[in-house]
Amino acid sequence: MKRYALLMSLVLCGTALAFEGEVNVAGGTVNTNAGTNDGSADPNSSTAYRVSRPGEYAGYSDAIYDDKYELTSQYVQVSDGTKLAMDLYRPKDKATGNVIDTKLPVLWMHTPYNRRYSNDKVLTGEGYPGTAAKLVKYGYVVAIVDFRGLYASYGHNVAFNRGEWLTAARRDAYDITEWLARQPWSNGNIGMWGCSATGGSQLQAATTAPPHLKAIFPMSCEFDAYSFRVPGGMAPPKSASANVPSKMQPGQKGRDAAAEPVDGDTDRSQLNQAIADHAGTVENEGYAPYRDSFADAITDQGAQPWWIKSSPHNYLKQIKTSKTAIYLAANWDEGTTKHGAFFTFNNVTNPAKLIVGPAGHCGWSAVQSQTKFDITIEERRFFDYWLKGIDNGIMKEDPVFYYTYNAPAGSEWRSAKQWPLPNEKRTKYYLGNGSLSTTAPKEVDQKDETTVAYDVTPANMTAKGLIYATAPLRSDVQVTGHPTINLWASTTATDGDFIATIQDVAPDGTATSYNVNGRIRASLRKLQKAPYNNLGLPWHGFYEADVTRLTPGKPVELMFEILPISMIFKAGHSMRLVINFADARSTPRLDPAPKVSIYRDSTHRSYITLPIVEAR
Repeated sequence: MKRYALLMSLVLCGTALAFEGEVNVAGGTVNTNAGTNDGSADPNSSTAYRVSRPGEYAGYSDAIYDDKYELTSQYVQVSDGTKLAMDLYRPKDKATGNVIDTKLPVLWMHTPYNRRYSNDKVLTGEGYPGTAAKLVKYGYVVAIVDFRGLYASYGHNVAFNRGEWLTAARRDAYDITEWLARQPWSNGNIGMWGCSATGGSQLQAATTAPPHLKAIFPMSCEFDAYSFRVPGGMAPPKSASANVPSKMQPGQKGRDAAAEPVDGDTDRSQLNQAIADHAGTVENEGYAPYRDSFADAITDQGAQPWWIKSSPHNYLKQIKTSKTAIYLAANWDEGTTKHGAFFTFNNVTNPAKLIVGPAGHCGWSAVQSQTKFDITIEERRFFDYWLKGIDNGIMKEDPVFYYTYNAPAGSEWRSAKQWPLPNEKRTKYYLGNGSLSTTAPKEVDQKDETTVAYDVTPANMTAKGLIYATAPLRSDVQVTGHPTINLWASTTATDGDFIATIQDVAPDGTATSYNVNGRIRASLRKLQKAPYNNLGLPWHGFYEADVTRLTPGKPVELMFEILPISMIFKAGHSMRLVINFADARSTPRLDPAPKVSIYRDSTHRSYITLPIVEAR
C-alpha cells in the first residue's frame, strides 16, 4: 500500500519517467549541518513533494540563487610556475544581483576542448555534456580550465586530448583541485565533471589523490587506453598519416585562433605569450601499434610506452587510495569508450555508481530528447550527497542503472545490484549454413569462403560480409551484457582482420545495431590473463612479442569480446551475425586480396555467446 500510494503521488506530481526494477525512492533526511546558504533544503521546512530517484530530484536542494551567474576568468599558477587559464561561474543573489560570497562546493572540468566555448559559440559550461553551469543556481561554483599547452594556457602539450597523462599535467590536476579548495568562496569540497577526454581527465586527477577531491562524474571515457584506441590490435599501417607525429605551430588556425584571453588581458599580450609557449606541440603519439610500443614523439621523462602510461587501469592502486566517489556513465550506441564505464565500475573499491543510456558518445542531450532523462539532474543528486552532505538516498539505490532497447513502455530504464547481471544465462549460438542456432553442428568439413573486401562501410557491411542469422524468434529474447565470439578461421595470407557485428533484423529486413561489434587482428590472437578484472572476457596482451603469424590455409581459433548491449530482440525478429574482414581505417591492403574461410563443423565449432536474461 505504501508503494502504491507513493507511485500515485508521483503520477499526480507529473513524474516524467517510469522504471522497472528495484529503483528506490529515498526517504532520507537532509543533513542539518548543510544549512540553507549552500543551496540545500531547509531541514525544518515541510516539503509537499520530495523525491530523489534516477532522473528525478525535488525538495532536497532547490534553486536558491539567480538564474544568471557571474562569469570571470583568470590565470592560476601551478606548482612548476606554469599559468593555466580558468573560467569561473559563480552564483548571484536573486534580490540584489550581487555575487554570493558564501562558501560553496566547487565543480571543475579539465579540458582540451576550449574552456570558454563549445560548439557554435555556446558557453562550455552550458553546452558541454554535463552542463554544470546549470547547477550554479543550486549552490555550486563551476570552474573550467584549459589543459596546459592548449588554448589560453601556457606550457607545452603532447598528444592533444590525451595530454593529461603526462607527468606535469597530472600534477596540474592536483594543484588546481587544491587551489580551488583554498579559495574564500569554496567550502573545500571539490568535484569534477565532463565527458570523453574530460571524463578521462577526472580519472587522471583521481590518480593523484588530491585530499579535497570528493567526487567525480566521468562520462564515456576509457579504462584500458590500448583497447580504446587500437581495438582488437588493429593498428593502421605505419605509413598512415594518422600515425605520423605532427607539430602545431603557434598562431596557426585552429585551437590557438579560438583561444579566449582571460579578464584584464585587453591587449591579448598574455594570450600571445601563452600561444608562443605552444610552439612544437606534438599532436599525436605517432606509430604505436602494440600495447608496449614506445611512442618516440612523447618524451615526457624519456620515450614512453604510451598506452601503459596513459591507461587508467595502470593507476588502480592510486585511484582506490583516493577514495574519491565515482559516478560512471556511458551510452550503448558509442564505440570502444563504452568499455570504460563497465570495467572501471568493476575494478575500483571507491563508492561507485554506473549509468548507461540509449545514445552515442557523450550523447546525453539525445538521451534527454528521447527519454526525458536529464543527466544534469543526476549530477546534482550525486554532488549534493558527496559535496553538501545531503542525505538524498542516492547511495542506497541499486548502483547500476541502464536503458534496455525495445522494452515495453515504462520499463526501458532498469536497475541492478551488480554488473554483469547476476541472472544472465550465457548461451551459445553456433554458426551453421547461414544460420545461428543453439544446436551444435554435427557435420564435418563445413566452411564458408569469401574474398576480403576492403571497401566495407556501415552502409554495405552486410553485402560485403558473411551472414549468419537465427530463424524468426518465437518469443522476445533479452540480451543484456557482454557477448563474445569463438571463430575458427583461415586465410591465404599470414595475417587478417576479423570484425563481428550483431544486428537485430525486423521482419521487413531492416537491420539495427548499436555498436554491438568486436574485432581482432589474427596475429595478435594470443590469450592472456588480464591485469585487472575484465569480467571473465577474453583478454589479449597485444604486446609486440605476442605476434604469431598465420600459416596460410591452416585454421586457428579466434576468441574475442563484442561490445556490450541491453536490448530485446522481439518475437518475429532475427538475431544476425555479420563477419567482415577489413576496416578501411586500419587494415593493410594486399593485392590480390586474400581469401578467407570461416569453419563451422563438429571439429571447428564457431559460435557467439550471448548473455540472455530471462523475463521477470
